[in-house]
Amino acid sequence: MYNRAPMIFKNAHIYRLTESFNLSGEQLIDLLGEHAFTPCTGARPSSFGWVAPVAEGELVHELSGCFLLCAKREDKVVPSSALADIMAEKIARLESMEDRPIRAKEKQRLKEDALAELLPRALPKSKQIYGYINHAEDLMVIDTASSPEAEMFLTCLRETLGSLKVVPPQVRSTPTDIFTHWLRSRKLPDNFSFGDQCDLMDPEDNSAVSCRRQDLNTSEVRAHLDAGKTCSRISVIWHGDLKVTIDKDLVLRQLKVLSSDDLTEEDIDPIAQLDAAFVNMSLELSRFLPELFSAMGGESRE
Repeated sequence: MYNRAPMIFKNAHIYRLTESFNLSGEQLIDLLGEHAFTPCTGARPSSFGWVAPVAEGELVHELSGCFLLCAKREDKVVPSSALADIMAEKIARLESMEDRPIRAKEKQRLKEDALAELLPRALPKSKQIYGYINHAEDLMVIDTASSPEAEMFLTCLRETLGSLKVVPPQVRSTPTDIFTHWLRSRKLPDNFSFGDQCDLMDPEDNSAVSCRRQDLNTSEVRAHLDAGKTCSRISVIWHGDLKVTIDKDLVLRQLKVLSSDDLTEEDIDPIAQLDAAFVNMSLELSRFLPELFSAMGGESRE
């Protein structure tokens, strides 16, 4: 059994680099600096760029053969009620002046004008998205449950580097078939056991059933499978204490170590705590992913 630390990534979009990553940390810092985050100003509705993953650190935090990166997303939020109020005011004024109903195209223009008027005063909402590159294993991991956010991260990194060729894991079996087989047979690969949740979907009419905090070995689950449903998401426990929910695209969610070493002593430097947690987490995923891909029939990396 390995020493376990808390998973500092709660989710993981996994990608394989299809070309070797040959940049040094210093080169990567210089490139990221050209696309550093700048806050939204004026009528600019959103911003996306790079920030330091560690407080007062560089744009790349390098450790254990990995480059830890952090992208910041900021969006100005205009309340729909405020937009509706100013729209109604503009429409009423124009209808009164011209004594006629306002056409749809005019309403759209008025909406754009109202949005431009409100944006400079709108409050920004921000979020940080972490990711790391393990160049020795041609692996990239992004901490988000959202596919659009993962794509935003990748797009920004491609623009930063000029090119970034990555693909999701290419496994030989269909994950939904494997998940369904596990539930039907009640047998999982070595080191895997059932968690307490799964999502079942009927491929014919897209009806779905979500099982939460439930024993997956029950007749109720098998009855849904017998009715034609397949499993699109399943929770498993690996080596007894790494719990993770895996979806049909092999996105990992709700990553959690059920029993972990205490790395929160007050006399430990916060950066040292983060480094220790990150090293443990990246090593954990490096051990877990090959077994997951093997359970999916093996990984094709042609």
